[in-house]
Amino acid sequence: MPKFGYNQDMRSASRNETGKLGEQIAVRYLAENGYEILGTNFQNNLGYRIGELDIVARETKTREIVFVEVKTRRKGSWGSENPELSITQSKYKKLTKIISRYLRQNKLENSDYRLDAVAIVLDMETRKAKLKHIKYIYY
Repeated sequence: MPKFGYNQDMRSASRNETGKLGEQIAVRYLAENGYEILGTNFQNNLGYRIGELDIVARETKTREIVFVEVKTRRKGSWGSENPELSITQSKYKKLTKIISRYLRQNKLENSDYRLDAVAIVLDMETRKAKLKHIKYIYY
């Protein structure tokens, strides 16, 4: 499990700020490991909101489009042992809908793609982050 350092003092950070830091760490990890970042925080803006894609990337070796759901927890908090377990079946269904929307909107329906998860645990004392990349998640 790779470890990353971060500069921010996150002891009083909100859930939203913690999540944003996790996404920044995930983007850096992916970029350093052979992924081209195509976008972040993609939302469906056609009427009703069905969700958000945290990161959209392309793996340079396989050319697959990779949709990445990032789950970030603080060490010692509820769910911090396995943040990825918070991707429920309901969340997965929402992600598949927004992925379909992204593919249609960008005329990529015939592209190979997959859904990955990046689970991050932030240690507030050491300012280190543990990261776990799980490829091909599904229900």
